[in-house]
Amino acid sequence: MKSEKSQEILIKFKGLTKKFGSLYAVSNVDLEIKRGEIVGFLGPNGAGKSTTMKMMAYLLRPTKGEIWIRSNGELKKLTQRNKAYLLDNVGFLIESPAFYGDRTPRQILSYFARLKGYPRKKLKNRVEEVVKMFGLSEWIDKKIKIFSKGMRQKIGILSAIIHDPDIVVLDEPQTGLDPKARKEVRDFLLRLKKLGKTIFLSSHLLYEISKVADRIAIISHGKLMAFDKLENLEISTGRSMINIELLTISEEALDDTLRKLNELINPLTGLEPELSEVNYNKDSGIFEVIFDGDPKNQLKIFKVLFENNFEVIEFSVPKATLLEYLFINYTDEVRKEND
Repeated sequence: MKSEKSQEILIKFKGLTKKFGSLYAVSNVDLEIKRGEIVGFLGPNGAGKSTTMKMMAYLLRPTKGEIWIRSNGELKKLTQRNKAYLLDNVGFLIESPAFYGDRTPRQILSYFARLKGYPRKKLKNRVEEVVKMFGLSEWIDKKIKIFSKGMRQKIGILSAIIHDPDIVVLDEPQTGLDPKARKEVRDFLLRLKKLGKTIFLSSHLLYEISKVADRIAIISHGKLMAFDKLENLEISTGRSMINIELLTISEEALDDTLRKLNELINPLTGLEPELSEVNYNKDSGIFEVIFDGDPKNQLKIFKVLFENNFEVIEFSVPKATLLEYLFINYTDEVRKEND
């Protein structure tokens, strides 16, 4: 039964389209999100991420297509007539939250909970419970005007879950936050997943998505280019990336090292010679190798480095770097189509 429950579809887009004049902001998007998963919704600025989420929140009406949301065990089409009923089971944070500066988290969260029909008798405990989740208990009665941007963003996220919805929709929740605050939000999302929440998360921060998402949807120019687990996207494109860090590498020896790595590794990548190249990232000090994703070729590359006495201190296929490569690959496809 648990397995069947986890396969339930909670959100479904069918041919979802939004047109502004002659511009297709979202074009014929089909998407299904299952119970208990985090789906990362990736795309460059202007790709259609926020427009899609605003249609789900019924802030924008689709030009055509349908949105289906599960409520009380049944998947139902979102309409003007039933939007209040269906969206009670969804928590939204669409773009950056804006609150009156003289209000407190207790007042703000109580307001949103009442708006969504949360039981009044449980309201006080619920507000204190969610504030504690983010370690903001001592700030619960402080005025928002003295809060940092990161703290305001956290209150915005809490306003989306205060009524304990099954589905949480977050549009760019980590944009503009410092690394510490981004990690706190990331940990919070994983905690929500453990509580059984289904999360639809848009972002252009690839590292953050790579750390939390079960599946990844990539949108560009309104078109859904890919939707799958990261490892499946890797297989489908026949590309992956290896990061190699050496113990010592002087600037004077860099060119010779890069030349030798290319000579040794390029024949082992499983790719055509014109697609095989080892590059050096000066910012990170990492050598980056594009290969076909075959674990056997990954092992061959690993072996040849040690056979030739390279002092390797890191050899990995990092998700964030791979996702960046796939993201560029898929978004370039649409750009070329439109040129």
